[in-house]
Amino acid sequence: MKIVIAPDSFKESLSAEKCCQAIKAGFSTLFPDAHYICLPIADGGEGTVDAMVAATGGNIVTLEVCGPMGEKVNAFYGLTGDGKTAVIEMAAASGLMLVAPEKRNPLLASSFWYGGVNSSCAG
Repeated sequence: MKIVIAPDSFKESLSAEKCCQAIKAGFSTLFPDAHYICLPIADGGEGTVDAMVAATGGNIVTLEVCGPMGEKVNAFYGLTGDGKTAVIEMAAASGLMLVAPEKRNPLLASSFWYGGVNSSCAG
């Protein structure tokens, strides 16, 4: 039997890859002899870079930029396996996971600094 596992991530909880592994672990107890194919997917938001990099054999590039509250954060973008396409994820530099829940305020936060990721990709 072949079982394809293709989940998206669960926001602020599990990456699509970790979801794949958890689902596989659960199914493996019922179907230990099955052939499992894990295909983490994304809808264009959080997890998209990881999914594209994994699917193309690419790599993650990390860089320091200012986060949504003006503080230094480590952001990232992906390069596809052929090195010709950069995949960016706004959440990497401006996402909710960078701000503690009690400090989230759209009147004070900014995505202005996200341009640092775009500049790095361009050149």
